[in-house]
Amino acid sequence: MAATLSLLGWSEFIGTKKKCSAEFVNEILQTLFPCKTDESLSGRNTIGFYNLDNHINRALNGLITNHSNIASSSTASSSKSPSNSSGRHKSGYMKVFFGEKKQKCVHTPAHADGSIDGRLGNSNEVGLQSHPLDNVPGDNLAVIGSNNFQSVKASHCVYKGKWMYEVLLGTPGLMQLGWCTSQCKFNREEGVGDTKSSFAYDGYRETKWNARSSTKYGEAWEADDIVTCLLDLDNRTVSFALNGKDLGIAFDNIATGPGVAYFPGLSLAYKEVAYCNFGLRPFRHPVPGYRPLQSPPNDSYEAEYLTNSLNALASIAETKSALYSHLDPVSKHIIFAHIFQRLVPVLKTLYNVEAYFLPFLLSLCDVRNRKEENFYEDLHIMLSCLWQYSEAREARDCINNIFGSVLRKYRSSPVHVDFILQTQYLTFMLGLFKHKQTRRNLALHCSFDRQAEIPALFCIKQVSKHREAGLSELIPMVWAQDRDPKATYERGYEKLKEKMDEIKQLQREIMELMVLDGNHNNFAINGALVKYFRKYIENIVSTTRPEHTMVCHPMVLHAFIQHLLDVIRKLWDQYAATKPNYVHSSEGFIPTEVFYTDSIDYFDLQRVGGLKSYLFSEYKDELAKEGVSVVRGRGGRRSTSEENTWNEHNAFLQFFDEEAAGSSLSSLTRDDDSDLDSFNPVLRLARALLNQSNKMSGRDRSITVSRKRSPSDEGDADKLPTKIQLIELTDGCLLLFSNIIYQHMDKIHSTRTKIVEYATALNDIELKIKKCQNSDQDDVRQTLSQSHNVLLRHMTELCRSIAWLKASVYAPESQFNLWWLLQVCVRTAHSASAKGNLFTFMPEFYLTAASRLYKCLREYFAPSQSFEKLPDFQPTLMQFIHFLSLFHCDSRVVNNDVKTMLANTITTFITYPMQLRAIEALPDEHLHTFVRNLLYAYDEDKPWTSVGHRLLATLWRGSGFAMRYDHPPYVAKVKNLLNREHDPYVPKKLLSYVSDLLLKEPVLAGKFVYSILEHLNWSFSEFVSQLQEVQQQNSRGSYNASGLLASLDAQALRQLRIVDMLFELSVSLMRVLELTVALAPAVFLDWPNRDTAETLAICLVQCTNQILSRVTLKGNVFEKIVSGKRPGLSSLQHYPLMTAAAGILQNLLEQSDSEWSKRATDVILFDPGFSIKHVEFLLNMGGDSESGHMTDASPPRGPTMPYQRSKDRRFVSLEDYEEVMDEEVINLRQTIRHLREAVRIASEKTEQAMDEETLCTICYANEVSVEFYPCRHTSCRWCIKLKMMSAKECFYCKAPVERLIDIPPRSPALNPPDQPGPSHSSH
Repeated sequence: MAATLSLLGWSEFIGTKKKCSAEFVNEILQTLFPCKTDESLSGRNTIGFYNLDNHINRALNGLITNHSNIASSSTASSSKSPSNSSGRHKSGYMKVFFGEKKQKCVHTPAHADGSIDGRLGNSNEVGLQSHPLDNVPGDNLAVIGSNNFQSVKASHCVYKGKWMYEVLLGTPGLMQLGWCTSQCKFNREEGVGDTKSSFAYDGYRETKWNARSSTKYGEAWEADDIVTCLLDLDNRTVSFALNGKDLGIAFDNIATGPGVAYFPGLSLAYKEVAYCNFGLRPFRHPVPGYRPLQSPPNDSYEAEYLTNSLNALASIAETKSALYSHLDPVSKHIIFAHIFQRLVPVLKTLYNVEAYFLPFLLSLCDVRNRKEENFYEDLHIMLSCLWQYSEAREARDCINNIFGSVLRKYRSSPVHVDFILQTQYLTFMLGLFKHKQTRRNLALHCSFDRQAEIPALFCIKQVSKHREAGLSELIPMVWAQDRDPKATYERGYEKLKEKMDEIKQLQREIMELMVLDGNHNNFAINGALVKYFRKYIENIVSTTRPEHTMVCHPMVLHAFIQHLLDVIRKLWDQYAATKPNYVHSSEGFIPTEVFYTDSIDYFDLQRVGGLKSYLFSEYKDELAKEGVSVVRGRGGRRSTSEENTWNEHNAFLQFFDEEAAGSSLSSLTRDDDSDLDSFNPVLRLARALLNQSNKMSGRDRSITVSRKRSPSDEGDADKLPTKIQLIELTDGCLLLFSNIIYQHMDKIHSTRTKIVEYATALNDIELKIKKCQNSDQDDVRQTLSQSHNVLLRHMTELCRSIAWLKASVYAPESQFNLWWLLQVCVRTAHSASAKGNLFTFMPEFYLTAASRLYKCLREYFAPSQSFEKLPDFQPTLMQFIHFLSLFHCDSRVVNNDVKTMLANTITTFITYPMQLRAIEALPDEHLHTFVRNLLYAYDEDKPWTSVGHRLLATLWRGSGFAMRYDHPPYVAKVKNLLNREHDPYVPKKLLSYVSDLLLKEPVLAGKFVYSILEHLNWSFSEFVSQLQEVQQQNSRGSYNASGLLASLDAQALRQLRIVDMLFELSVSLMRVLELTVALAPAVFLDWPNRDTAETLAICLVQCTNQILSRVTLKGNVFEKIVSGKRPGLSSLQHYPLMTAAAGILQNLLEQSDSEWSKRATDVILFDPGFSIKHVEFLLNMGGDSESGHMTDASPPRGPTMPYQRSKDRRFVSLEDYEEVMDEEVINLRQTIRHLREAVRIASEKTEQAMDEETLCTICYANEVSVEFYPCRHTSCRWCIKLKMMSAKECFYCKAPVERLIDIPPRSPALNPPDQPGPSHSSH
């Protein structure tokens, strides 16, 4: 056929002198247009072009008459009772089911005989009754669950015969599909199958439903499966099929008879999507004997006849070669004209396209020959004839139907590893886009609003039925002992990826043709696609619009943007050679000016600095310097010249065609066949009317932004790095990933986790089987073998799934595209940050997208795709950490949730040794910025979102008490906990920067430490308060005896989570204090040179002693909760608090400077909350003799155990845990003995009473020692210093305190000047 049609080219018109004789014309036409009637035409049998139309009409009438006779006889023979088919009986049914007003039923016959016996409805077109569900854009028979559980019925019902309809599943979730009667009343709790007279199949739960009773039935379905619902009223049965596979009879003996008729019905859960087909399209899996509710259209015979004639003409060279030799080019195209002029009008119907014309077009594209040079020539000739010999509107509708039908067929095609059907449909689609006029039409009219399934064209859907898809043969059992599992898996994966790469290449070519404008040179971008894509994103992510449910799954959107990014990067590099200011994709970024000039529409998206209206008002002067003027009032942003042409063309299309979606001026002025230039007055009128309509519509944008100079002006310093359309597409991909796709990218990660769990279980079972060698253990061995086989089967299925995901979603090219997006995102943020306050105009999703892209690349692609082998890995990693350090505490970022996300990303970032080294490799300036930002004081109003302590606590891991990386047991534990291949790393350079900053900047250090102490005081106090509430609930018997989480209600579980979080927060804060004491003891002990040192030391000791007293006293609430083994509180143990407290005390007391050591000892001893018993609890030294300080001998250390969260063993001493080093135990023992000795010496001193009149009225623990200037109020120095850490104001009158004036002591001092006085205990 290819060889035949290639001879039908337009070149044959040039210089041809051949002419076909009337005799051969008659014979050719008789062959192409057969007629089964014996009547002659005007007494003659000769056919020519002059009477061809009459001949075709006579042939069609004969076909209709013939089919009518066959259908009439069939209907008469199948009628068992004359009364059943009477008009009176049908009228009665109409009255019962549709009411009095609906009796005027127009029984439009599907065939000429008009027989629709057994069905009732208002027309032949079957639709849906009014319903609360949403509709898929462009398809009234496709519904989306918009609430909990909603139902819909078809507009027609049936009361006898055999009927069927199909449902294409857009999502794999909870749906109930089937049949119901008019008596069924549905609500959000009851749907199809939940009432007595309704019957449904639920593939999500693999059950059938009737009267709220479910029974195991069928198979599990997945997205894009086709469910066939069958109703046999003759035999009173309901059955279903899945992808053409009969699932068997689901229900029998259903009610029939007078007053009983069944409607197709379906119920959907929230956001589930279903596409109904009652006969509008040919069924994908027709069942013999069953009829569609909607009969084929009346003109289906004409479509079939003319398509057969067209097929005969295309293949005449092969079937009638002798006759074909007499056919001249002019005659051929006259025949083409006759066929298409009659065929195209009937192809406006989807049924005719899918049943007849599309299969013919597909036959012209035999994929076995697609490597031939002129592979698409035959298809393009047919498409050219379609456009040439039919009305433009009819041709457009036909092409749109073809596009939609191929899209639906591709999506619903069963997947096999050979991808035969997918290759066929993609190859054909590529042919459509390679045809210039067809491509131009598709760019204009096939928008995302009309064809919401467009992204599905670029996705290779995953399958769960591996045997049917051929994966079982490609990847057999991977855990068998007689083969290498990894080698088997890799071979299968490589074969699968090779086949998928062929599909991806076709998809990539289609995407490139979609992005490029076919009217100009290859460098012009299709403006229509850019606009449609932006509108599609707005519908999905906008927060002010009514919620728009995605028709396509996020993984489908991921595949779509992957191919789009391939094309974007390619074009970005091509454009780089056209202008000096354009950059290559490796240096690409989004220019800051698009954020504040409205070059890209960000609709209602949040900006970094807050609301856009506020930013325009706040930074009006800065915008003026950039040449941007801001005017308040009605109107929108100033359009560019390109947008003006877009609006002009859109206006013209709307003026003549309300369905037109609009496009760029290219389609208006570049169409070779267009004479639209003559309509310029009409264009101006249409544009004026539309503009006036927009002004009257009430759309009020309060701000109008205009730019005094174009971004492309040579004198503009901020030149665009590439074309604005590419920038907008890149921005859209970033937005789509950050807001939609990211949430579903952990699929392979969770699958890999399951594989590890299964592998561990298999190894355990194999070890148990080896131990069962005795003959009396045969039963046990057999049970274990059965369990082993089940696990092996499940694991093999998971390996096949991960191979599919790795080859499709998580392929290396996908990883690289996301890596490039991350680079663009980071460069954009840094570039915008350099703009000062204009940085605040950047959309907020740029900050979140960078964190999410990094996490996806770091955790989801790895280790399947190596993270470290990406191009420019080290520089990008350093740019990213600089990005995190700058913006996680940037005052220009107003959303605290975004800052918290960035800080959490840093916390994850620094758990990897390689990335810690990258931080230490930063330039000194950037490293100093990173450390300084870590030490910023917390936001007092947001203690729950402060995560800076987690960063420092993570950095301290490896150096803190019982956390030393030079201790093998702890290193092994950390590697196992974090699942890291490399040994953990102590960032000594980073810690030295922390130490230097704390020592060199006293003010910053004081604020930082004080904020940590305040948070610790709050978190631990709140922790104890919540524990007391838990204990009270426990005493009231709110937990059952089993101690299961099921015994807790939602409120109790929430409270337990709060308790657990507060405990972890307190431990982390204590570790940060340990870090501070260890790295910079001068912050607490250098009293002469630091005004805040004494105050901070006293606060530190108070917090530590308070915690020790709360958790070490016998019978306290902490002890009761820990010993009670309450569900949800497994992390609450003594060990974390004891190790942190031991680290603080040990580092505070072990000072090389004896003066500092004495100060630390005095601060601890003179704290009213201090008790030596609390400190002795750390090593269980309370039973030692009181003179234990007299000997330096340490008892030998007993057996140790690893610390675990399980509470199988009660805490006794820190030396029982293997994570605590021997050296740490010895030093801690010496510290306790030192404090014992200090307590003994202090007890021998005689205390002197203070005069009550001179006591500080704030703490009542110290004498008044300072006076506040200028208000003259007084207090002790310690109280006012503590107050001035947070606010420099008087306790009493709130007046500002400018300075402190010392008051001479009125009584003998209790303590020497260099020792602190006793502090109050209720700070």
